[in-house]
Amino acid sequence: MNTLILDCSAGMNIFLLKKDEEFKLIDTNQKRHTDTLLVSVNQLLEDAKMTIKEIDNICVCVGPGSFTGIRVAVSMAKGLSIGIGAKVFACSNFDIYSFGECEKSIYILDGFSDFVYVRIFDGKTSTDSCEHIGNFITKIKTDYADYKIYVQSEKVQNLLKNDEIVSNLVQNKTILCFKDKIERGEDINISSICPIYLRASQAEIERNKKLNGEN
Repeated sequence: MNTLILDCSAGMNIFLLKKDEEFKLIDTNQKRHTDTLLVSVNQLLEDAKMTIKEIDNICVCVGPGSFTGIRVAVSMAKGLSIGIGAKVFACSNFDIYSFGECEKSIYILDGFSDFVYVRIFDGKTSTDSCEHIGNFITKIKTDYADYKIYVQSEKVQNLLKNDEIVSNLVQNKTILCFKDKIERGEDINISSICPIYLRASQAEIERNKKLNGEN
């Protein structure tokens, strides 16, 4: 079974699994995925000496993260699936980062401006939200002192450290998470793929401000 994994929620991460071989391309530039995703996929196929028709599974990260990146990756996953008949699997960033975790944990992903995306896992159930980092740091101190904290980037880690909160950089579990979904047979219909944003886009925010007479 050959698998293509697309994650453009934060930069561009592409993985190509050819039986027991792994090919990958990691680009942290947040603005290049629109122009280079297809070219990069073709490059990995060439490296693996494969054609796109040999792909059995297409996996896509549906966010939260970059609005544009998520839409580009989801659109490509849908288009390729239709074209070659591959099965499609979808995971959120939170599913990936929390894969295998069973303890009380908080996952903090890069957001926009002073906001971050947060998953709170109490050991049984999880809650996802978009939070102001300053306000959420206070919540951690008062409400979640016994939780393990994972962050997506050094930027957020430094914010937490400045407030004397212990944190750990998240290890990417993208391949493990999607392999588990494939083994479980949890493929989905492409029409049911729903990007996870957790907030309105900046364009929507500005539009609503104008409609409400705000400067």
